[in-house]
Order: sequence, then C-alpha cells, then structure tokens
Amino acid sequence: MTEKRFSWLSYASIGLGTLLISHPLLTNFFPNYFMGLQYTGITLTVLFSVLAFKKKNEKKLLAIIGFSLAMMMLVFVGVLLYIPFHKQSPM
Repeated sequence: MTEKRFSWLSYASIGLGTLLISHPLLTNFFPNYFMGLQYTGITLTVLFSVLAFKKKNEKKLLAIIGFSLAMMMLVFVGVLLYIPFHKQSPM
C-alpha cells in the first residue's frame, strides 16, 4: 500500500481558494473583471477539489480547505453582492 500525500490538485485547490479570498482586496486594480474572475476561480477550485477527493492515494485536507474557501466566496459573490442595500429597493 502506498503512502498518501498531497498532489498538485490539492495545492491548486488551496492556492486558488486563497486567491479567491484575497481577490476582493485587489478589486481597485481591475474592477471590471471581478465577477468573471470570481466565477471562473470558484468553478476551477471546486473542480480541482472534487478531483482531489476522487483520488485514492490523496490526502484530503488541502482539498477540503480549498473547497471551503470556494464555497465561502460563492456565498459572498452569489448572495451578498446581489442584495441591493439602498432604501429604494423593490425587494
């Protein structure tokens, strides 16, 4: 039986998840592409995490953290940015 270890999928998942969390801090530099980059990054992070979950000889800790970061940003982007916070909102 081989020893379980992290592969590039786990490192890509945690790296992209970290970039997703830090991306709103950098929106002053490229605000026009914020939503597109967030949706692309969330999709790639979830894809890499799921692929890491499927591998047998893979430690799952980094993939779980990356997946959690992607889900947090999905909630942030999907819910909080689309709720209008002004008083004349019809909602």
